[in-house]
Amino acid sequence: MNNSEFLNKLKWWFFNPLPLDQLPLAALERQIEICPDDLWNKKISGYYFWQYIFHAFISVHWWLREEETEFTEPYKDEKNLYSQMEKDPQKKVSKDEMRKFIVETKEFAEKWFNEKDNSWLEQTNKLWDKFQNWEVIVSQVHHLAYHVGFNDAILRENGINSIWNE
Repeated sequence: MNNSEFLNKLKWWFFNPLPLDQLPLAALERQIEICPDDLWNKKISGYYFWQYIFHAFISVHWWLREEETEFTEPYKDEKNLYSQMEKDPQKKVSKDEMRKFIVETKEFAEKWFNEKDNSWLEQTNKLWDKFQNWEVIVSQVHHLAYHVGFNDAILRENGINSIWNE
């Protein structure tokens, strides 16, 4: 592979909208669309359905940043959402707010990916020195995919077809 081919493949896995069963960003977006409003704001296993999606996307903001960049949690001052689910959120997030947050997250990640190359992938991650940078990307895909499956189970248990069985 040339210097950008590997990074482009990782980026493809992160962003490409098809196939849904392999690409977590598109799958999480689809789950927002098929989730009924009453389930969106329902507590399941201690948390609101939307909190699981917010938590999944906030990790992208945390891990895909440079070490010099201070992490500022979105909506922290206005809603106190507690992205790590350490407390109940002070306010809820609407589907429209979540869609906007996802667009912002995708734009943030796209810019971040465009600033990297293959040599960077092999370097030790500055936020957690037990990982190389490529491992951070793979772990984010894994984290997002985990939440796709978790959310899909919630949807199915509440009578909504799986995103793969629509």
